[in-house]
Amino acid sequence: MQLFCYAWRRYRIWWRFCLGLLWGGAIALCLNIIPVGQVPLSLADGLPALATHPLPGTLEQWQPASKDTRDYFTEIKASPLGYLIWSEFPVTVFYPELEPYLSPNQVQQQTKWQNAVQQAIAAWSVYLPIQKTSDQENADIVILRESPPLQITVNAETGERDYSFGRNAETRYRFYLDEQQHVRHRMTIYLSPHQRAIATLNTARHEFGHALGIWGHSNNSKDALFVHQTAENYGISEADINTLKKIYQQSTKLGWPLP
Repeated sequence: MQLFCYAWRRYRIWWRFCLGLLWGGAIALCLNIIPVGQVPLSLADGLPALATHPLPGTLEQWQPASKDTRDYFTEIKASPLGYLIWSEFPVTVFYPELEPYLSPNQVQQQTKWQNAVQQAIAAWSVYLPIQKTSDQENADIVILRESPPLQITVNAETGERDYSFGRNAETRYRFYLDEQQHVRHRMTIYLSPHQRAIATLNTARHEFGHALGIWGHSNNSKDALFVHQTAENYGISEADINTLKKIYQQSTKLGWPLP
C-alpha cells in the first residue's frame, strides 16, 4: 500500500489535502507505506475530533454462518483522518455503460467487465447499502474501465526513477468538505478491462472491498482481500465481513462537521 499525503490547500469550501492509493499487481499486492508529506498541525487542529458512527444496520444484524471469528483487522491501516468509513447510505457508485459503435469483440470485452463490476457490487451490497448512480461527479465511488495510471517514484538511494507497469487495478481516495462543512471522502477504482472473466471479477470484488474501507490485505487465500491475486473464485469470506464490521466500529474524522 502506498500512501501519499500532501499539504492541503483551501479552495473556498473545498479542502483537499491527502491522496491515498492502494494498488494490486497481476501477481502480488505491495504493502509499502511511503510518507511524502504531512498535514500542517495548524490545519489539522481545525478538523473534527475522532468519533464513532452508529454501526450500519446491515452489519449490525449480520451473523456468521459458522463460529469462525477470524479477522485481519491488525492488517488494516487508518488514513490521516481515521478509518475510511462511510456514514451516509446508500453508498453511491458510478461505472460506465457500454460505449457506442463497438466491434463484437469490444462488446464482449466491455460486457465481461461490466458483469464483473455488477457482481462485485451485488456481493458487497449484502453487507452495506449500495446504489448505482449516473452522476459520476458526485458519486461516492467511481469505477473506471481503464488500467491504473503510470506511477513514477524516485529511488532515494540512487536518485533514479522507478516506473510501475503491469498493474491491473488501483484504488485511490481523496478528502473534501461538503456544503454543510462535513469532512467527506471519495474513492476512485481503476479496473483494467484486459483480464480474463474470473480475474476481473476477483479484482473488482477485491478493490471494492478497499473502497468500502478495508484499507489493507489478508494473508489468507480464501479471503476477497487476499494480498495476492489468485485464479480461484472464493467470494467474500466471513473473515472479510468480520474485518469490515470491526472497521465500522472504529473512530474517524470522516462524516463529521468542522468544529
